Amino acid sequence: MNWCICRKSSKCKDFPVDLGCLFLGDASKDIDPRLGRPVTKEKAKEHIRRCRAAGLVQMVGRNKLDAVWLDVNPGERLLSICNCCPCCCLWKMLPELSSKISSKVTRMPGLRVLVTERCNGCGKCAEGVCFVEAISMKGGMAVISDECRGCGRCVALCPVKAIDLIIGDMEFVEKSITRISSAVDVA
Repeated sequence: MNWCICRKSSKCKDFPVDLGCLFLGDASKDIDPRLGRPVTKEKAKEHIRRCRAAGLVQMVGRNKLDAVWLDVNPGERLLSICNCCPCCCLWKMLPELSSKISSKVTRMPGLRVLVTERCNGCGKCAEGVCFVEAISMKGGMAVISDECRGCGRCVALCPVKAIDLIIGDMEFVEKSITRISSAVDVA
């Protein structure tokens, strides 16, 4: 995308509006060229690097809403890679939604986010960093609840690198590629 619909509509002042989502799959070919453009895998990877450097976090999945607003078909052949900021992201509403809806946004299997003994209790991770408010301070340490979706924003923003993102299943990546490949070509 040439811009982020969430940051543009919220008139974001904290994060670049021009760093939009990536869409993969057959349905992405039908996206209106005024909204975005096709890119190579190398350009897509560079885009992700720029987004991460800007403090954005990737949320990956099939979002029916994207297929509707983009007016593309077949919707199940569209994979969204959103580059989310904490102030404007559509997913910031997750804590306010009914559990029937919010439970659809889940942590990838085999992934854990763990606060280590390096935590110095500064509290930066609990200050509007988490989209689902899964981090709080207890007894001078950060605590991550089961609500954590595993986005990794807290990992990236911890000033003392006290939060680790752990892949417990070493076949995690291959399993994910297989699962995602049913919707889009990731080769």
